[in-house]
Amino acid sequence: MSTSLSLDSSHSNARISAIDALRGFTLLGIFITHMIEQYYAGQPPEKYAGQTTATIYDMIASGFSSVLIMGKFYAIFSFLFGLSFYIQLSKAKTDLSFVLKFVWRLMILFAIGFLHHLHYRGDILTIYAMLGFVLLLSYRLPDKYLLGLSLLLIFDVPGIITRIAGLVGNDPSVAAFMKPDQSKLVAAYETLKSGTYLEYVKVNLESFKIKMDFQVWSGRIYMTPGLFLLGLYAGRKKMFEQIGSHLAAMRKIRRIAAWGLLGTIIAAVLFFALANALTGDLTNDANMLAGLSFFNVFNTFLAAVYVTWFVLLFQKDKWKSRLLHFYSAGRMGLTTYLMQSCFGILIFSTLGFGLLGELGAATCFALAIVLFLFQMWISKVWMTYFNYGPVEWVWRSLTNFKMQPLMKSRVAKPMVALE
Repeated sequence: MSTSLSLDSSHSNARISAIDALRGFTLLGIFITHMIEQYYAGQPPEKYAGQTTATIYDMIASGFSSVLIMGKFYAIFSFLFGLSFYIQLSKAKTDLSFVLKFVWRLMILFAIGFLHHLHYRGDILTIYAMLGFVLLLSYRLPDKYLLGLSLLLIFDVPGIITRIAGLVGNDPSVAAFMKPDQSKLVAAYETLKSGTYLEYVKVNLESFKIKMDFQVWSGRIYMTPGLFLLGLYAGRKKMFEQIGSHLAAMRKIRRIAAWGLLGTIIAAVLFFALANALTGDLTNDANMLAGLSFFNVFNTFLAAVYVTWFVLLFQKDKWKSRLLHFYSAGRMGLTTYLMQSCFGILIFSTLGFGLLGELGAATCFALAIVLFLFQMWISKVWMTYFNYGPVEWVWRSLTNFKMQPLMKSRVAKPMVALE
């Protein structure tokens, strides 16, 4: 029996249900992060930071998100993008036809993402579309070089070197990243909260460069393609198509990641204890950038724990039935992601209720859970009658230069999911 997982999680006769369920779970984590950030995509200006009195519940929700959610689920989402690339590649008739089709798909994805960016500057689709070309440049690499390159990028080695060089060379971009112009932040914040539609779109358009600077100085511009390549490597090894034969490897990866987490925490504590003893200032640029590097590594190891934990639980019948609740939302993942932005824009921006900065973290966390439960329900209903999510259908139709059959000819019988 063949398997299929396309970039748009499209319809097929057989699917790897663990992947779609994992994608749905990942989208929950992404939604919680964005909701707690109030779909602002950045630190609020000092003038408005903390304008809402934080309750103990807000502090718990914010701390929980920062430690256990923020940055981890983007990593899993990126890994799944690379895995999708592999399974598409494995089904292609010729390399040339696949490469041309994939390039066209990335161009369409960029267009969808750019429209999204104009309304939410935290859009990740444009980044994926640009960095997706790394997959085309690397897919012929032998396994050992592919894995080595992916780990080099995932652990942000180029980013660490870039940040050190920026500090040593007094690169003004580092200072702008660490201490942005507060007047510009205030103007953008107020526009996003209460400006006109044209002002709102203009601010988001102008923020594209800021987003790219963030990708560079945060290390995401290296880590994201690294995660793509790791997904490609996992696809080559059939780790999700033949999960049963890779359970021992999954458990080993989980152990390594858990020890990596512990080592990262110990290294960070020792580093900052020494830095405090030597400089007495943990908030200077060097220490803050070092903290970012430790946080990136921490996020990587915890994301690996989540993936292996999820897959291993999925092999147990009781847990599988629970985790499959995420399946439909993950199967139409692009639609789910964009729908989440619609919720965030409606709640926080000038295009809706304009509640930016007025809700506590606990309220935002609860809203994310409630709205995602609604998404799980609506996606399950939708996928009962349709072959694709609506945005996936548009993407697929444009890719193939042909309208794809959206509505099922009849309600499908329950699918026998591959494990």
